[in-house]
Amino acid sequence: MHYRLRENLSCCDVDGHLIFLDVAQDRYFKLTGTLERAMRRFQVHEDIAPTLVEGLAAAQILVEAPNPKTRAARASILRPTCSAIEQPITFASQRISMAIVVEVMAIVWSTRRHLKTRTLKTNLDEASAYRNRKTCVRGDATPAADEGKLLQASGQFARARRYAPIEPICLLDSLSMLRFLSRRGLSANIVFGVTPEPFAAHCWIQAGDMVLNETLFDTHAYTPIRLV
Repeated sequence: MHYRLRENLSCCDVDGHLIFLDVAQDRYFKLTGTLERAMRRFQVHEDIAPTLVEGLAAAQILVEAPNPKTRAARASILRPTCSAIEQPITFASQRISMAIVVEVMAIVWSTRRHLKTRTLKTNLDEASAYRNRKTCVRGDATPAADEGKLLQASGQFARARRYAPIEPICLLDSLSMLRFLSRRGLSANIVFGVTPEPFAAHCWIQAGDMVLNETLFDTHAYTPIRLV
């Protein structure tokens, strides 16, 4: 019998701890003791006692898989090397129209409502599907020709966002920016990251190796766990 990591579950190794994000259940958690050691052995394709495999399955970490090659993989997400908001050209002397302000405010309000009434998985799935319909670029690749457009659009969003009377929240703003960019045919991803002790979670918008709505220092404080 073969096993794989359960769908909607992702994990990363942070300072010697395996941390998991369960999108379907909207929660983060970590394993300890015997189960964590068993999971580490599973990830590197080492033999595990059947009782430990059953324990991981009972904990809803692993599920049966028909393909023996389908196994658990740690998150492998490109670390950003530059930040849009740390490039003065993004904001300096950039004018925005009232139409963009109204558009951003409407997106933020709509996204906020959806976060209150829909599950995390539903919101992420719909955001991903909308992006894929509106853009021709997939994954985390960013064509050089789009970089200037991404800088301009992310700068417009950031300036217009200030007019929305809603407290900035990383998930709300990342989902909102993703939709704003998608409307303009610009592909980007939401990256979730975690820190272990004290535990904290964060997310941001990233296109290739460029983070669009956060500083490099802040993104590098987190270990990426999931890319949407």
